[in-house]
Amino acid sequence: MNTIQLKRGHERAYMNGQLNIDREDLSDDTFLKDGEIVKLEDTYGRLIGIAMISFEQKAQGWVLTRDEQEAIDDAFIGRRIREALEKRAPLYNQEDTTAFRLFNEIGDGIGGFTVDNYDNHLLITFYSRGIYKIRDLIIKTLMVELKPDSITEQTRFSNQGKMETINRRIMGNVEFPITVKESGMIYSVHLDEGPMTRLFLDQRETCKTLMHNPFNAKSFLNLFSYSGTFSIAAREGGMMTTSVDLAKRSRELITENFNANNMSLEGQSIYIMEAFEFLKYAERNRQRFDAILIDPPSFSRFGKKVFKVERDFPKLIGEALKVLKPGGHLILSQNLESFTLNQFKRQIDKTLTNAGYSYTLVDVKGLPKDYPTVKGYKNGKYLKVVTVQINK
Repeated sequence: MNTIQLKRGHERAYMNGQLNIDREDLSDDTFLKDGEIVKLEDTYGRLIGIAMISFEQKAQGWVLTRDEQEAIDDAFIGRRIREALEKRAPLYNQEDTTAFRLFNEIGDGIGGFTVDNYDNHLLITFYSRGIYKIRDLIIKTLMVELKPDSITEQTRFSNQGKMETINRRIMGNVEFPITVKESGMIYSVHLDEGPMTRLFLDQRETCKTLMHNPFNAKSFLNLFSYSGTFSIAAREGGMMTTSVDLAKRSRELITENFNANNMSLEGQSIYIMEAFEFLKYAERNRQRFDAILIDPPSFSRFGKKVFKVERDFPKLIGEALKVLKPGGHLILSQNLESFTLNQFKRQIDKTLTNAGYSYTLVDVKGLPKDYPTVKGYKNGKYLKVVTVQINK
């Protein structure tokens, strides 16, 4: 087993429990091999832990154990997967929800891959070629423990500096899309058509809130609506919905989900427009909404324009305020890993205060329970959903 050392002065965070290995913390990384098991030490030769090298966007590897005597072998990997599945066993007893996460990277003890269940159809996502080396063991364990109807793998590897996503069917003859249940609603999902499945499992709690409609809202604007899951939940909560997305296919996906739930599209609006353009259009046409949900991508391009969520979210909030009814609610969602909840709350406060608005913080949500995180990887708590009511 090879040994890698941390630079002097970089060991404190690891001594305090950090699990993700950052390249700039290493004294020398030129000889590292993706997927290799190594000893991680400080400059004095003191053991930090046993780690797996995993070249990802978020890390160079993960500390898997602090015990030098614990072998990182097939038994270790299988044990971690089985422990995660045992924790999720109660989820299979839910009658109203058939889609949830089964393994959440380092939150379940091994970084670099996730496993999602869509009504016994599994999607395994690999984030590095290193972790992909143990794919056969992962698949075998899942097949023995769960006996799934199908397994699809998705690889997200860097290729000449760009992220390349490839989906492959491993087993099963299912024809996608299929439908799953979430909190009693029915959604279409597709596991073979790219990085997104049409349903964001991590937003389950936000959908529940919309279904219950504690705001007593009558009208709802869903920006960056994608397949319209938030709109379906809001309609279930009694709101008239307006869904906005730049992708032309969104109209088809939203319509499909409305039909799956036997919901009429009469009175519901779908706009294939860029979000800023729609907000200007809505202001000109005096459209106003009781609740506005903004869930943008972390990064996107539109023509020559580049959207970066950490920089441009305040602009979105500012434009949304112009079409929000007095006393209305903003539901603001952000999933950039490097942007903390406290940073997001400060950004919202600064934006609203500078615009001359007072507000009430109504609700703060993060990841659901099937997305466990650990203190040793702070960026694991990537999802932040903050709801504010703008005071009249």
